[in-house]
Amino acid sequence: MTQPVLARLRANDQAAWAELYDSLAGELRAYIKRLGGRSPDDLLGDTMVNVVRDIGTFTGTDAELRPWIFRIAHNRVIDASRRRGARPNEVGADLDNEAFEQYVPLPAAPSLTELSDLLNDLTVDQRAAIWLRYVTNMSLEDTAIVMGKTNEAVAALTHRALRQLRNQLSDPSK
Repeated sequence: MTQPVLARLRANDQAAWAELYDSLAGELRAYIKRLGGRSPDDLLGDTMVNVVRDIGTFTGTDAELRPWIFRIAHNRVIDASRRRGARPNEVGADLDNEAFEQYVPLPAAPSLTELSDLLNDLTVDQRAAIWLRYVTNMSLEDTAIVMGKTNEAVAALTHRALRQLRNQLSDPSK
C-alpha cells in the first residue's frame, strides 16, 4: 500500500511532486488563463512555489489538497490583477426564486470558439465558478473554498452564469 500523496509531498518525495504537477498543471494553467491571468505560465509557477513553500502548514486532507491548490492559483490571479490596477468584477450573492425556472433545452451545442467567446462575456467570478464546476468537475463546496465564497454565493454565480450563457445561445443574433 502506498502512502497518501500529502505524506509523500511533506516527505519531499520528488516523484510525488512530479505526479502532482503533471496531474494539475494543465487544469491550473487553463483556469488561470480563463480568469484573465496575463501570464498563465508565470502564475502557474508562482502557484506551485506557494504550494511547495506552504505544504508543511497545510492542515487539510488529501481530498482537500486540490481545492487548496486551486485557491492559491485563484489568489495569484487576483494579486496579479491588483498589481496591474485591474480589479476583477465582484458579483453579489442575492438568492431568489430564479433557481426554480423551467429548464429549456438549447437548440444546438456551440463550437468551442463560440463557447470561449461566451465565457469571456461573463464576470470573472462567473467564469471561475463555471470553469471550476464544469471543466475541472469540482463540487460546489470545493468551488466555494477555491473562490473564498459561501456555497450559496457560488450557487448563485453559477446559476446566473448558466442563465446568461443559455440566453446568449438562444439568441439568434449571437
